[in-house]
Amino acid sequence: MNALLTDIKSLDYPIYSLKRASLLEESLFIKGIDKIYSYGKTEVGSDKAIGKGVTSIIFLGSYKNKKVTIKIERPDSKRKGSIKKEALFLIEANKYGVGPKIYANDERFIIMEYIGGSLLIDGNFDNKDIYDILRQCNSLDLSRIDHRQIQGGKHIICGKRNVIIDFEKAHYSNTPKNVTSFLSMCFLSDCLVRERVKELFTFDEEYIKTLLKEYKSNYNIESLIDNI
Repeated sequence: MNALLTDIKSLDYPIYSLKRASLLEESLFIKGIDKIYSYGKTEVGSDKAIGKGVTSIIFLGSYKNKKVTIKIERPDSKRKGSIKKEALFLIEANKYGVGPKIYANDERFIIMEYIGGSLLIDGNFDNKDIYDILRQCNSLDLSRIDHRQIQGGKHIICGKRNVIIDFEKAHYSNTPKNVTSFLSMCFLSDCLVRERVKELFTFDEEYIKTLLKEYKSNYNIESLIDNI
């Protein structure tokens, strides 16, 4: 059983204001959170979190008997409003079956589905996972959402289902590059993901470039997948 958060001020990392943390806790409970846990590999004061970045901190919580991720904008973030922006893109992506399901949000936090599994960069995936992620990237392309962090493999979780996470830097674009970024990472870039892909596929780099060029002209993902 996960331990509960021991110090409410942890929610206001890294300033630890009791007043601000208490208001945040109240807002989370109003939105439906009933428990916040000290869980994860990231130390936050006397507690633990799933992770933290320069703009946010992420805790494990409970929402209507479901395990959830609570992403909170840091009070010292230099990109104010990033959480509000991310929530808007995540709501839109959910319409296409992409991203963790969002349950609730306000200007300071997002309550969303907890996704178990490992990051794509860890290499625990097979060819069916690649096809599935490509289809999700295509859904984003068709919706004109450009994730902008697909490359690198740190924003895709492979588990019981594959999920693209972290829409903080997403934007709308007439020329989204989700499929091209993902396929380039898998087949053309010098990275850990490509090393695993080389075990799963036999491919020619120039042919992959030809497929990408064709995809850009028609966004036909099934044709691209059939020819990989």
